Amino acid sequence: MDQKKIGKFIAELRKEKGMTQTELGDKIGVTNKTISRWENGNYMPDISVIPKLCVELGISANELLYAERLKDSEFKGKADDHLIETLNHIKNFKHEKSFVDFLTGAGTGIVLSCMYSPYSDKRTIVLLVGIFMIALGWYKKEKYDKKIFQYLGNEIDI
Repeated sequence: MDQKKIGKFIAELRKEKGMTQTELGDKIGVTNKTISRWENGNYMPDISVIPKLCVELGISANELLYAERLKDSEFKGKADDHLIETLNHIKNFKHEKSFVDFLTGAGTGIVLSCMYSPYSDKRTIVLLVGIFMIALGWYKKEKYDKKIFQYLGNEIDI
C-alpha cells in the first residue's frame, strides 16, 4: 500500500464529488485535519472508518487500498493479492512478537534464577545478560508497537 498514492486518490474522488475536506469529514465522523492528513499521505484511514469512506466516495475497499478504480476482471486478482500481502504482514508480526516474548521471558527467568544462586563473578555476568535481554526485549517491543500502529494507520485527532 502506498500512502501517498492513496491520499491523492482520496483527494481526487472527494473533489469529483464536489465535497470539501470538512464536508467529507462530517459525513464519516472525522475532522477536516484527519482528511488532510490522509490526502497528504501522512496517515492511512483507520480500519473502522474505511467502510464509511468507501461508501461516501463510491468505491470498494480494494479500490481504496490500490488507489485506483478496478474493472470487474481485475477485482478478484487484486483482492487475492491484497489478502496474501495482509497474511504475510500478520505472519511477520507474529514472528516479531514471539521474539520479543522470548527475550523478555528468558531475561526475566535468568534474573530470577540469579537471585537465589550464591554470589560469584559468573552470577554477576549471567545477571547482566538477563537484564540486557529484558532491556532489548522492551526496545524491540517499542519498535514492534510503532510498526503495528503504523500498519493499522492509527491516527490521533488533535
